[in-house]
Amino acid sequence: MRWLVGDLQGCAREFDRLLATIRFDPARDELYCVGDLVNRGPDSLAAARLWRDVGGRGVIGNHEVYALLARSGRWPRKHDTLEALYAAEDGPALLDRLRALPPLLYLPGGDGFAPAWVVHAGLDPRWEDLAEVARDLDAPAHDDDWLESPEVSFATRVRCCTAAGERSRYDREPAGCPAPFEPWDAHYRGETLVVHGHWAWRGYYRGPRTLGLDSGCVYGGALTAWCQEEDRIVQIPAMG
Repeated sequence: MRWLVGDLQGCAREFDRLLATIRFDPARDELYCVGDLVNRGPDSLAAARLWRDVGGRGVIGNHEVYALLARSGRWPRKHDTLEALYAAEDGPALLDRLRALPPLLYLPGGDGFAPAWVVHAGLDPRWEDLAEVARDLDAPAHDDDWLESPEVSFATRVRCCTAAGERSRYDREPAGCPAPFEPWDAHYRGETLVVHGHWAWRGYYRGPRTLGLDSGCVYGGALTAWCQEEDRIVQIPAMG
């Protein structure tokens, strides 16, 4: 089975329980994280190691961008929970795995189930040919300049935007997006389902062509996972 899991943000215990609940087998199953594996939560190092150990894949999120740029000295450190990850012997290798993640990923469908696009935050309304966009976004070296590029920033940070791709910094409930901004998915016209995270205030939801998996585990909500083949949701409550 192919599983996509919402924002972990260092919630390693819930992640471990989720894998047990779905009886995840790395020899048989696939795991994709929709970004923000690390930071804010209690154990970013354990979450990143578990993701690595089960062959995890996914897309890059804004907290990966922060972790990498803060580690390189490009950005100043804020209040974060990354010290154990930075200090670990395998920390550099884990950070390299996070840096290698693409901003936009296509997961093909199969017998009886539909394909999906995966992005951490959302899509720029001006992105028409998503296959071409995905190739172009991932093609450059994933250096610090790439992490700060407008395209990666959009894919990892957007919530509300205009049809012209102007972003708002608003981050609460979708209904509160200040005019002329709307939730990014209001501008999406594609037929393929887009699975994303990043919007904890929105929580888990299913729209006509979008699926949001950030249910705010790090804030006391749940950790949400979706099985692509079965179109099935599994949620693990935050453990405190």
